[in-house]
Amino acid sequence: MKILEGKKEHMKIITFLVLFLLAGVLSLHANIAPVVSDVTAQQRDDGSMKVDIYYDVYDADGDAMTIFMQVSEDDGVTWDVSCNLVSGDEGTGIYSGNNKHIEWNVGSEHPNMQGDDFRFKITAIDGGTSTCIDIDGNVYQTIVIGDQEWMAENLKVTHYRNGDSIPNVTSNSTWAGLSTGAYCYYDNDPSNADTYGALYNWYAVDDSRELAPVGWHVPTDTEIMELEMHLGMSSSQANSTDWRGTNEGSKLAGGSDLWIVGALRNDPEFGSSGFDFIPGGKRYSSNGGFGNMGSFGRFWSSTEGGSYGAWNRLLLYDTAAVHRSSSYEQDGFSVRCVRD
Repeated sequence: MKILEGKKEHMKIITFLVLFLLAGVLSLHANIAPVVSDVTAQQRDDGSMKVDIYYDVYDADGDAMTIFMQVSEDDGVTWDVSCNLVSGDEGTGIYSGNNKHIEWNVGSEHPNMQGDDFRFKITAIDGGTSTCIDIDGNVYQTIVIGDQEWMAENLKVTHYRNGDSIPNVTSNSTWAGLSTGAYCYYDNDPSNADTYGALYNWYAVDDSRELAPVGWHVPTDTEIMELEMHLGMSSSQANSTDWRGTNEGSKLAGGSDLWIVGALRNDPEFGSSGFDFIPGGKRYSSNGGFGNMGSFGRFWSSTEGGSYGAWNRLLLYDTAAVHRSSSYEQDGFSVRCVRD
């Protein structure tokens, strides 16, 4: 996805200092990302407190797009201002064109809203793919598998659901000694976030301020078992530990170019579920170091238990099965969320 800065427009009561454009392909197909450009916004001066937003959008594949708007009142730190009273060229079924128009009745939705730190984003998503959005404004593709809907990307949020910052801990020794929530990027390199997401210790998963977006949660161990059994694992296998099943790990994996070549990637059903789990590596509880990007990925459950701390799943490049174990809560693993 690409974020571009749009034109600045000042408004009499609500001042949106910066406009952002967000265009992305959130599908399993190799389509070209739609492009949003020439965004302008202006509050009307007729006393109605309505805002008119105009934009151009182009999709090279000619597909219908989903267009939506997000609003921030804290200079882009969080994107949780509701904007439900909108009409015009938003929602599903929007095609390429110029001078698209969205009308936001902000006066009815937020009659007392004023300030100078407002920003908004216009997002174009290729096709009608289902998505979810975290409090930072990150948009995630989702996939329905059986009776569950899952994120098909690793979480990369940096704030809890209530807006509090999650500490980004870069020091190895500090990470190893934590007993509170934290996140990091692999090798402390933020450029890894777009592909691999962030790594979180289990204390962040368990924090009452909530790591997942509204309407979503970090799955329980039982919910992950349900996913595995839908893909072919037996109940007795799902409830056991260590390596289980046959090729359910290959079905859950994705991003073949990111994995070291081995049994996981070579399985004929690699990537067939759409879950698209990738080898984001881990951060070790013992010394705070990083390892194993490209060879394995682990993701947390929200369930405490087992020999060490909390249950999680491991996919490894040289086996098509799925590993279930408990790990130290100071470990840094990926996170996937499931819809409530």
